[in-house]
Amino acid sequence: MDISAQEWLKKRQPDDRAADGYVAPNASPAGLRHLPEGLSTAAIALLPDAVGVFAPICDDAGVIVDFEWMLANHAAETLIGRSALIGQRLRRDGGDARCAGLFAGLRAGLDGPDTRTLCATTGGRNRTRWRVSATPFPGGVCATLVDLGPDAPSMAETLATALEHSAESFALFDAADRLVHTTGRLKQFLPELADLLVPGTSFETLVRRSAQMDGGLPTDADQELWIKARLAHHRQADKPFTLRAQDGRWLLVSEHPAADDGVLVIYADVTPMKRSEERLRAREAEARAARRDAERASRAKSEFLALMSHELRTPLNAVLGFSELLMSEAFGPLGSPRYRDYAADIRDSGEHLLALINDILDLSRSEAGRMPMASEAVELVSMVAQVVGLVRDKADEGDVAVQADIARDLPMLLGDPRAIRQMLLNLLSNAVKFTPRGGKALVTAAVMPDGGIGVMVADTGIGIPAADLFRIQEPFERADVTIARDTDGAGLGLPIVKRLVELHGGRLELTSEIGVGTSAVLIFPTSRSLPRNLCPPLPVLPSAVR
Repeated sequence: MDISAQEWLKKRQPDDRAADGYVAPNASPAGLRHLPEGLSTAAIALLPDAVGVFAPICDDAGVIVDFEWMLANHAAETLIGRSALIGQRLRRDGGDARCAGLFAGLRAGLDGPDTRTLCATTGGRNRTRWRVSATPFPGGVCATLVDLGPDAPSMAETLATALEHSAESFALFDAADRLVHTTGRLKQFLPELADLLVPGTSFETLVRRSAQMDGGLPTDADQELWIKARLAHHRQADKPFTLRAQDGRWLLVSEHPAADDGVLVIYADVTPMKRSEERLRAREAEARAARRDAERASRAKSEFLALMSHELRTPLNAVLGFSELLMSEAFGPLGSPRYRDYAADIRDSGEHLLALINDILDLSRSEAGRMPMASEAVELVSMVAQVVGLVRDKADEGDVAVQADIARDLPMLLGDPRAIRQMLLNLLSNAVKFTPRGGKALVTAAVMPDGGIGVMVADTGIGIPAADLFRIQEPFERADVTIARDTDGAGLGLPIVKRLVELHGGRLELTSEIGVGTSAVLIFPTSRSLPRNLCPPLPVLPSAVR
């Protein structure tokens, strides 16, 4: 026998002890007259596990209401946390305080050997597990209690802990729509319902409280309509909705079926997402308003330019007419030859100004959507020949060779003849204008891989910086090149070409390299390509192409 067992036995050896060391309680139950043979305080003191012998206590109706300790060893007193257990009642004296299931385990042991694992505490909130093995004997039960160590949390407890730390909140309702469980975060989300978020509260009660606390539902009729809609929406898993909380937050509410016809209601805080959506909608509204203002300003500008262009052309035609009249000396000689030179300068300046006004008028009409586009079959061989003839004199003055290479079997181009002629003329004029003496300009056309038609005007001119390729397609913009500064023009040629080709459903593509040259390609869609037999080609003058 070890020292601790000896010391414990000395404390339990009164003068009236029996031969086997058993001390009878003051009031032992009638059914428990003696202990089993060989079972004594001295015997169980040697056991490392907690051992106790219990006698059942019954009420007047014969129902077991408690157990009395008839025998207990030192390990049992240590495990229970009390000394002198013999004679104490299990429930009345708090012997089961550490293990609420101990009473049920002893009662089951009266009917036959029973072993079960019970949850217990070791002080404070430290949890542990006890294995209780109970065996019946006449008039009582003998039990062995073993401490298995810290209690591993159950799956339900683990899940509940995880849900408490989740960013979402949950409420579980049973088949009768009574609240079964909720997370603490839901009380933070819905503080106005905090006092009702207890098991047993009906779903409708929570809904009615929400309606009463909602400042957006001022009348009883409004509240009843909202309550009716919310109850009708209940238990529809495919219809999540957003709910505005009292503190201004937005909650996404979704419902999902649970076991035994229950329903799990999930509340997710989507306030950041809703605020982002509101900011995005506000920015979109601002952008739409700004776009409308810009479009109105653009239309006003275009209408103003169109009006002013018409107003300027009338007096300008008179200036050109009188300059021609002076140059012809129709009413007699002018005298000094300088007057003829002055008249020629007036005419040239007037024609330049008239060309500029016409460009502005065309651009403003196209931007305002007031330039009607005809749909006719255009024979590009003849059209290119005409355009080459128009720039021939200017090319000869600058010693620039102009060539055209158009296949005679090229499909017809469906479009507006005047607009197509203007596009080609603007591009070829630019090619001649920005090509140094001795350079070349080429006009060619071919069928694109998708069946559309591409018309290219290329030159060996000064080239355009890559940074300027997109900028010069805007009105009144010119390339930042030294030779370009020495040429006339207002920077409207390319913008007009770009707008006209877009009105045909096509696009303008520019490529260039400084000191090498520039190529401009008009790409028309497949729908603009027509078989040649739809329209006989016009004759091409031999002098038009060299």
